[in-house]
Amino acid sequence: MSEATAQCYLTFNAEHNKLLDQLKSKTGKDKRQIIVEAIQLALSRGLAPARYRWIASNHKILDVELPVEDFRKAKRLWKGRLTPLAVSGIFEMAKSQGVQIPDVKSELMRDVQKLRKDVGKVAQDLQSIDRKLSQEEVPKQITDSATAAKAVKATLRQLVEQLEYFKKGTRADRKKFCEQIDPMEIGYVTSLLKALFDEEGFQRWILAAQFEMGG
Repeated sequence: MSEATAQCYLTFNAEHNKLLDQLKSKTGKDKRQIIVEAIQLALSRGLAPARYRWIASNHKILDVELPVEDFRKAKRLWKGRLTPLAVSGIFEMAKSQGVQIPDVKSELMRDVQKLRKDVGKVAQDLQSIDRKLSQEEVPKQITDSATAAKAVKATLRQLVEQLEYFKKGTRADRKKFCEQIDPMEIGYVTSLLKALFDEEGFQRWILAAQFEMGG
């Protein structure tokens, strides 16, 4: 490296490296020479660094010896963003040579659409998993206290999910609920569930329930 140049390392996307290959084929120049000329072209025309989607895979790193004056100018104007600046110059050179430039905007739109589709699928999968977790299968036969407790737990989860419909629904929806559901059954279930968490209270509840049934 001579005193009049600065060695720089530029990292190009595969699509930009392909443009360099095409320009090399068109002009017969070395890719590093094309990069230097592209930076000089961008600086002379006041081009801004290109904006594009960075792709971590299949990239190409090339080292070039850039004249110190150009290096300092790029650093002063664009904070040393040499690769995007070189890409701007490469685009201009490709246009002048009749080389087709990748439609980055269309590619980005395709990526966005694919991302939305993927996110939608993930959301559906999460909803499906959530339903499976919240709607555990109720055991068909109650054989012991653990099985019975598991069955009640699953039933309560399903009940809460179904009641959410009426919670978020309209007044007419809740009216239909009241027409279909016996409030005596709700009172019985509610009082039994509360009593089960208090053994002494449960014994009193049993006596009261027996008295009411006997009366």
